[in-house]
Amino acid sequence: MVRPCFWDTPLKGVLLAGCLLLSWGPPTGVCTFVVRVVPEAPSVGQNVTLSVETSLGPLRHFDWYRGKLTDGGTRIFSYFPGQDRPQRNGAQFTGREVGFPNGSLLLQGALANDSGTYRVSVQLVPQGSEKSSVELRVSVPATTPTARTLPPPDSGTGTPSASAAPSTPQVLGWVVAGVVVGVLLAGALGAVIIYHLVLQQSDLAGGSTGRLDPKGKKPARSARDDMEPIYEVMESPLELPQLEGRGPGSEPQALPELLRRAESVYAQIQR
Repeated sequence: MVRPCFWDTPLKGVLLAGCLLLSWGPPTGVCTFVVRVVPEAPSVGQNVTLSVETSLGPLRHFDWYRGKLTDGGTRIFSYFPGQDRPQRNGAQFTGREVGFPNGSLLLQGALANDSGTYRVSVQLVPQGSEKSSVELRVSVPATTPTARTLPPPDSGTGTPSASAAPSTPQVLGWVVAGVVVGVLLAGALGAVIIYHLVLQQSDLAGGSTGRLDPKGKKPARSARDDMEPIYEVMESPLELPQLEGRGPGSEPQALPELLRRAESVYAQIQR
């Protein structure tokens, strides 16, 4: 008995239909576009464009990612061409990334830590998707000044600068000296104030009114000055020197006259 050939079975038509459908479907898993870095060797501070070069036709939308993974934590933004608000920023957006309708990305003011892998996923019209990646390397200019290291304190090379900060013990010494001087000044000022207060109280208690005032004027006369008698010492006429040739009894009439003058002067003094 001869067995029938496989191609003569009813499955022949099904297999042919499946092959035709696979051949007509859109290609998958094959990258048909590339991403170029412009400029090719960017440096810190330059604007860098990750330019998408493709001939796939219009794009429905595309997503840019920073890193090797393509998920919500690495998404920079999604872009929908033709909409009023085409760019929707993601978790990795830094405020310096700008998208273009052709799928490109502009990175403004590149930094050294921007270096790494960037991936883009493109959704085509009417259907289908493509993915691609690019490596970005941002170089640091050679003219960037490097931090200068200072020699250790005990190396003995050079003298310390005048602007160097003083050591902690020296600062504490100045603080202690300032506190001591302040305490001494405060004590001296307090002693002067107490001395003046005590002197003023003693003058008031003793009733001293005979001191000169600060302007050097004489003290005012008290009410008792008019009641106290004033005495004046006068030379006695009997002790006056006698002229030569004249004795005590030569002019007896002069003695009463001198006594009357003395009484008159004494009376004037009492008034």
